Amino acid sequence: MHDLVSVIVPTRNAMPYLPEALASIIAQGYPHLEILVVDGASTDGSRNVALSFPQVRLIEQAGIGLAAARNSGLAAASGDLIAFLDADDHWPTDSLATRIASLHTHPDAPYISGHVQRFAEPGTPVPAAYANGWLDQPVPGYTPGAVVVRRSLYEAVGPFDEQLRIGCDSDWFARAKDVGAVLRFVPQLVLHKRIHTRNLSASIAAYQRELLTIARRSLQRRGVIGA
Repeated sequence: MHDLVSVIVPTRNAMPYLPEALASIIAQGYPHLEILVVDGASTDGSRNVALSFPQVRLIEQAGIGLAAARNSGLAAASGDLIAFLDADDHWPTDSLATRIASLHTHPDAPYISGHVQRFAEPGTPVPAAYANGWLDQPVPGYTPGAVVVRRSLYEAVGPFDEQLRIGCDSDWFARAKDVGAVLRFVPQLVLHKRIHTRNLSASIAAYQRELLTIARRSLQRRGVIGA
């Protein structure tokens, strides 16, 4: 018996990349799958791209921003297992099967990740953060597109924080760690992550400010510092 996996794809004006992302999900060949594209008021034809795939259910995003898109997808998802894929990224073959097999092998693991390989969109200047060779090298994936998560963990951790514009993913991983969830890794490559000029994480200063907030909140939750 196969678990139902809900794959949530937040999308806002991602038409150049969305077909590849959706095709990579379908190419996994997983037999019990729902694909939820959460559209954040796209104006570039992304909605039509999503609707051209009969396997896709289009969801209208409630709220503004990436966290709101992820939460809208979670609210609509039916699966006991949850996966995310950003509209500008894609999965290699067997990415989903590899992670699900590891969850079955380790029934106490609340979520599974693998390795991520970042690549630059042609014509995109290489960000300084990747100048040390991190680009095009597989590294452990602390990002939603690399993980498959049991629904029970999302229920324990709670939704993504919609007050954080960039760091909502980092905040969610920190909260998961603080409730005692241990992230297990498989050695395989499970995500190709695209670097381009519109990446939210390119706003380095804003991201760093949010990371300081996330770190402070984690210390408060663990009683290291006062509220």
